[in-house]
Amino acid sequence: MDENRWLTDLKERADQTIFRDVQFTATMEKRVRQKVRPGTRWVTGSRKLALPGVVLTMGLLLWYGLFIQEERQSAQHEVRPSQQQETQVPSLLPGGQIVEADLWKLSPSLSSTYDNQSFSYLGEKPVRIMTDQDGFYEGQTQRVIWLLNGDYAQEVEITAYNTDGARLSLGSYEVMDPLYDADGHFPSGIVLPEPGKWKLEVRSGGKHLGQVFVEVKKGIAPANRQLVGPIIQQYLEKESDKLGWLGKQREMNVELLGVEAPDAAKRTVYAWVKISGSNSSALSAPMVFQIVYNGNTYRVTDFQMPEDGSNYQRSLQKLFPPKVLEQVHSRSKTK
Repeated sequence: MDENRWLTDLKERADQTIFRDVQFTATMEKRVRQKVRPGTRWVTGSRKLALPGVVLTMGLLLWYGLFIQEERQSAQHEVRPSQQQETQVPSLLPGGQIVEADLWKLSPSLSSTYDNQSFSYLGEKPVRIMTDQDGFYEGQTQRVIWLLNGDYAQEVEITAYNTDGARLSLGSYEVMDPLYDADGHFPSGIVLPEPGKWKLEVRSGGKHLGQVFVEVKKGIAPANRQLVGPIIQQYLEKESDKLGWLGKQREMNVELLGVEAPDAAKRTVYAWVKISGSNSSALSAPMVFQIVYNGNTYRVTDFQMPEDGSNYQRSLQKLFPPKVLEQVHSRSKTK
């Protein structure tokens, strides 16, 4: 039997065994010829050695087939990390800006109708809030009505977190009767000290119930501006203990710089006040006003100005917080 005939027969036998999935390539055939040729006499010269020869050749085929398979698997393992790495690379906006997932996406503002009554809220069930449409402003009380759905305890806790990692406990509240389409509700007043995104989280029985994401704005809330502006104006028109030297006829301009409202009954107002009095008298200075609700209305209970002379800077820093002090210094340059 010549060599070509013998190899053809070997291929047919291999296809009937576990080697049927091994592809017999030209390279493999060349290597088998190289391995078998020195011992060809065993195949042609003796039938006793034919079977071991076939076994030897098939063993070579198996060894080489496994070698090829391992190379392919190794190549696949080498490719997969690069493919996985490509899928992990964030997409880019024009200009090369990386698109990041917004984990602090603001809660949507939605409206609904219940028993022919319309109401608006922020968030999604099981936790939503109803509040002033102007939203939250730094350091100022915001009245909120919470709407809860689902399985919750009679008393819940509220905690606020911002994107800088600050944590603020907002107290515990007893859940009241259903309101609109909510299973329960309760009112609260919230003060968030810094501008930016905040998460308002509700926990029931120590377990997370839900959250609402809100934006806290810089500056003075429109409601506070409308409230304190006229009160200060009326007070300065009549104040006589500290401003009597300006006379009774006064023209003034009140520029609000900041408001602190730790609760609904108190306001600390920072303003730059410019007053023109009779006899060419005038005043231009930063002032701090204390406004309190007396049960019927809000009124100014006290006001302060920085001291004159060498004590001016020290008293200025004592009266005004840093964020307002920056505005005072800026305003002083243009007065």
